[in-house]
Amino acid sequence: MSETTGPIAQVPEDMSKQTCPQVQDPIGDLEWIPADARVVALFDLGDPGVDDAAAELARASATTPGMPVVAALGLGFVATQLHILRRQLADAALTPRELLLLHDPAGAVVWIVRVRCDLAVLQNTLARAWGVTSRTTAAGPLAEPDPARGFPHDLVFLGDDRLALVPAGAGGKLRRWLEGQAGPPDLGERRGETPGQALARLDPAPIRVVLAGRGLLAGDAASAPRTVRAWPDRVALDAAPP
Repeated sequence: MSETTGPIAQVPEDMSKQTCPQVQDPIGDLEWIPADARVVALFDLGDPGVDDAAAELARASATTPGMPVVAALGLGFVATQLHILRRQLADAALTPRELLLLHDPAGAVVWIVRVRCDLAVLQNTLARAWGVTSRTTAAGPLAEPDPARGFPHDLVFLGDDRLALVPAGAGGKLRRWLEGQAGPPDLGERRGETPGQALARLDPAPIRVVLAGRGLLAGDAASAPRTVRAWPDRVALDAAPP
């Protein structure tokens, strides 16, 4: 008979040397997007025309007749922002399939990717690439930049493998907004289509955008979202809702 032995001790893995898989999933469900987001834009990073579409969107936001004012204010620098963010993601060897841009009611810019990766491995990966330090708060994990490195974002680790890049110092506040804790209570008033619902119904394009809130058009206070789709050679602004 073979000799009976006890359980084999497992050697802990060194997560500091592991990396996240480069092939990532799309953003997924959009229902969680805060209903009071001013700008919501979904970038298809798998489309070879997405960078040229971003440049066309930035140009058209200031020149297209009937383009909502909020678009000119919020999307005028989107091509530059996208270029910088894609370079930062490449530094961390992250290649998300889609990239989501949100503006909160005060205009804060939030970028969201979906990264299916062990949390500890992801935190170590981002610490090496971006010089951020992760800590656990009562609300959830958060990573903050080293001022000496100049990285401009706090990182908020959300549910369903979502990672939000928010302005440095605003991680806690914007986590509450992203997780639906910052808005006023729902008193039962009737609500229209949310930005997430409007974005989900849009036909495919390299970039799909939903513009919501007040001040969408000069002299107008429309309450329903407007939608925009962008390609390298054109931008389509949907008709105003009835």
